[in-house]
Amino acid sequence: MKKIHNMGIWFLSISITFLMGGCAEADKEFVHDTNTISQMICAASHTSSEFRGVIHEFDRNGNEVAAGFTQQDVEGGYGLILFEISQSLQEDVDLTNVYLKATVTYDEFITPSLSGKHDITGDGIIITVKSGVGTTREYRVRGYYQ
Repeated sequence: MKKIHNMGIWFLSISITFLMGGCAEADKEFVHDTNTISQMICAASHTSSEFRGVIHEFDRNGNEVAAGFTQQDVEGGYGLILFEISQSLQEDVDLTNVYLKATVTYDEFITPSLSGKHDITGDGIIITVKSGVGTTREYRVRGYYQ
């Protein structure tokens, strides 16, 4: 009985030590506040041609931000991603039924998910990108024939 009691105390002390040490702050090198999309493509099928969207980034005041911006420049703003598809491809590329792929850093999450097909006509869709530290940014994704 004494042996079981000693094991219980040992296990409890190890658990407390682990829990106290397990709350260490994350290394700054691995914490990212980025919540932007660097590239987005759409395709009619998984094997068809891909079309690259043009990404417009806006700051919190609605001003478009030029290339080479920092996260702080666009914090609190939003993004617009436009797919201009040639009118001659309207029969081949149905913008009510396209696959989307986005390029983000490793600790960003997009909701709703980009899996499956999407309708990006009209006002398009709105997606939210969440950074590793919880900041969010909305993007409107639209496609049209030109």
